[in-house]
Amino acid sequence: MPDLTSQFVSDESRLGPGIYKTSINTSVWNTLVPKETWPNGLSDEIRVLTMERNLPENIDVWSTIAANDGSGDTCVPTPDEIPTGQTIRSYQLAQKRYKSLPICVNDTRNAFQIAQQVKDMYDNLTKVVRYTWKRRAMLEYARLSEHKIIATTDLPEATDHFPVIAPTTILTQKLLNVVYYDLISNSAQLDGGSLGMQDGAPQFILVTDMNTSDAILHEANNQNAFLWNSKRVPELLQPLGVDRAYRGFYHTIDTLPRHWNLTGGVWVEVEPYEQVAATKGTKAKLSTAYKQAEYMDSYVFLPSVMSFMVPEPISSVGSGTVFTPQQYMGDFKWLNIPNLETNPLGEQGIYYANIQSGSKPIHPEFGYVIRHKRCPGDIGQISCPPQDSAPSISSGENFLV
Repeated sequence: MPDLTSQFVSDESRLGPGIYKTSINTSVWNTLVPKETWPNGLSDEIRVLTMERNLPENIDVWSTIAANDGSGDTCVPTPDEIPTGQTIRSYQLAQKRYKSLPICVNDTRNAFQIAQQVKDMYDNLTKVVRYTWKRRAMLEYARLSEHKIIATTDLPEATDHFPVIAPTTILTQKLLNVVYYDLISNSAQLDGGSLGMQDGAPQFILVTDMNTSDAILHEANNQNAFLWNSKRVPELLQPLGVDRAYRGFYHTIDTLPRHWNLTGGVWVEVEPYEQVAATKGTKAKLSTAYKQAEYMDSYVFLPSVMSFMVPEPISSVGSGTVFTPQQYMGDFKWLNIPNLETNPLGEQGIYYANIQSGSKPIHPEFGYVIRHKRCPGDIGQISCPPQDSAPSISSGENFLV
């Protein structure tokens, strides 16, 4: 029989009234990536067919119309053949499961405000699922995006990995202008990539942190930034966390973007949280290393790049089979499973969650992730004016006291 340790706090030394909790921020990533239903009955690996854009070789070569003189046929000129092409990409389901520590009924009897402790524990479990989906969305969007760019001279990029080159600049509007031009030139706005129009121009979503967004709006050449920022964000985008619109991009703030250091020629992600000891058990603490990391990723998000495919519940496949239908979004269920050796009377149980999804690549050629510098030490310091420079008050001026 396994050893159990109570995860609840007792009122052994007179705890004060109330129970407090720490939380995990929600994220725009939980609503940005479209979700579809996984098509059952096909295969463990599903392939996606994209019919590619094509042009004939001699698009600028024309033939002159003239009277036929026996040396050719100007009535029926030779047509240019338009080629075809297809790209096939594949994706599979992946799964993840979570469970709580087991809860023994005896541990609950004399615990301090037990109902509130269990509620807070359950709330934390649901926040973990949301954080998991947020991380999954960021990682999969970056993995599938075919433009992984380093913010430095000539904008080096690769399809399957970030070049091992240190960024030399924060994200700038001029860099975003390059990405915007590429997207428009590639007709990304015509394939479900644009989420709105601003002054007649297609708008894409920029997912970044608050400091980077503010820096872009305060660039020396962006003198009309706040004028542009006053433009109304479409109501359909407001639930997505869209904060402001400026020069082709709806700025969307992510409070915990991916941070990086370049260590020994290898990109090393610095996770936001570190696990440390609490008075009882452990806690996730915001990492100092995360706050001091040199680089971060910002995303130009298009919903046409990918979608999450989530299976539907299955309760039976006929012939008397019965399954417990599962919600694969990570909803926690309370399980109290009797067992002759470990749980004969059903006196202990756990919360259990199941998550499944497949990342369907649609137009990964429209995906851009930019790795750029951060300036964690820049707090915009402004010196106080010298004391002797304070303006004098003339006797003829009136002041309210």
